[in-house]
Amino acid sequence: MTDNTILLPQTSDQGLLARYYSLADTFVICSKRENFPTTCLEAQCCGTPVAGFDVGGIKETSIGGTMNFVPFGDLDGLRASVGRAMEEDGELTASEARRLFSKETMIENYLREYDRGGRKERILLIDVNCKHSSTGKIVYDLFQGIKKNGRDARICYGRGENINEKGIYKFGLDWETNIHAGLARVTGYNGYFSPISTYRLIHSIEEYKPDLIHIHELHAYFVNIKPLIEYIKKKKIPVVYTFHCEYTYTGKCGYANECSNFMNECGNCPELHEYPKSLLFDRTRQMLKMKKQEFGNLDMTIVAPSKWLADRVKLSFLKNKQIDVIYNGIDTNVFHPVDASDLRVELKIPADHKIILSVAPDIMSERKGGKWVLKLAEMIKKDKVTFILVGVKNICDINILAN
Repeated sequence: MTDNTILLPQTSDQGLLARYYSLADTFVICSKRENFPTTCLEAQCCGTPVAGFDVGGIKETSIGGTMNFVPFGDLDGLRASVGRAMEEDGELTASEARRLFSKETMIENYLREYDRGGRKERILLIDVNCKHSSTGKIVYDLFQGIKKNGRDARICYGRGENINEKGIYKFGLDWETNIHAGLARVTGYNGYFSPISTYRLIHSIEEYKPDLIHIHELHAYFVNIKPLIEYIKKKKIPVVYTFHCEYTYTGKCGYANECSNFMNECGNCPELHEYPKSLLFDRTRQMLKMKKQEFGNLDMTIVAPSKWLADRVKLSFLKNKQIDVIYNGIDTNVFHPVDASDLRVELKIPADHKIILSVAPDIMSERKGGKWVLKLAEMIKKDKVTFILVGVKNICDINILAN
């Protein structure tokens, strides 16, 4: 690691993140797999242009166009893209990003989606998280927006801290989630366990009697998919299902990458040991068959946060469903340009240095690609540039990961 790099831990302080974004001259994203990354939206709402690798729907987040995105691993191209991004008008970037990617715009679009066939007054949101992680924040923003619109809403979530707020219910039991994760690794099946948590969720739906259910994530070892979907079909409850990744139409993968097995029957999974991992058995063919049986005749509209993901869905067994694109939204009351000059002083960054920022949870993981940011920093170590990486879990491992 070079002297032009500052490594910082992950933070849930959104105000602090807005200051990091505002401090930077360019935001760089080097992920191997992404759909529609929230960090790119947050950076641009703070007036910081984006450059990075062209994977998934990343370039669709860009206000400045697609020229700043290059093939995965192309460091020379990335260096040039970062230079172009630094020339963009930050004020214009912030204005346009806040118009397109505000949570208010997202909520309006979802309310129109809910009301296909008539106004829905009681809406139940299901996700793995609430209030934290990208999906958990989206779910909570929708919860608040639905109520502000004069309707009733409830969140049912599976993992994370208990939230003591009316209308929010954690149905997942942590001990059962741990058992589910262990059984998934041993048996190769994911989404087949957590019977008590699933019963608690179904009981909550039965009690609430929603006009519509909005599903977000069903992986992460907290629910048994088959009985949940069978119950929803039995009760004839319409569903809006937002795909934040590819899990619902693949055997198990959140991102299928170059693999096209999901277009047929899966099996021979090249990502067997990736999340959600199996230690020994490849059950992807059986799991895809189950998903075809459960989701194939479910009354649902699919929402993708990017055209890239919508196009991927159209390659799957769900291609004949209604598929719409609604961009994720963020809190523009938090993410907007702010004065962060004190951070420059606090981090001891020279006044004449440009700043390149990268933010991701567990940024040094294979998926998030922090090693590529470090390689870029090495390439331009003689320039007057300082790199800041936010989201480092274990700074002791950096030298190993960067090699």
